[in-house]
Amino acid sequence: MKEVFFASLVAVICSVLWLYITNYKLLTWVLQKIHATKRYGDEDVWEFMFNSSRAEAEYVHLRDFEKKITYAGWVETFSETEKQRELILRDVVVHAFEGNVLFESPRIYHARKADDIDIEFPYRGGATNEQSTT
Repeated sequence: MKEVFFASLVAVICSVLWLYITNYKLLTWVLQKIHATKRYGDEDVWEFMFNSSRAEAEYVHLRDFEKKITYAGWVETFSETEKQRELILRDVVVHAFEGNVLFESPRIYHARKADDIDIEFPYRGGATNEQSTT
């Protein structure tokens, strides 16, 4: 009976550790550090960028070439499906391509086909939120 209890305890601890390792992609990170791979560990660059904890991935400019407008905002949520790319941006400022502000919105939902989305990451280290939105 003791063996079953300890085996179960070890299994729970190992499963939590494995979840931590996979969620933070520690195995991939170690392999990158020893130059064994250049793979980044996500399904595609979309997931890699938006799963990143780097500040560059948090603020985006989403360009709509058909309407000739740019949505500038903070990524709140994103989809992880290839069928359709979905983004929810918060604190959004919408600009015409000419540069004038059309309107602002606390939150905007975007759904586009994967081949119909253009996103820029304008963040430069040390910039404040005010500087990033201009």
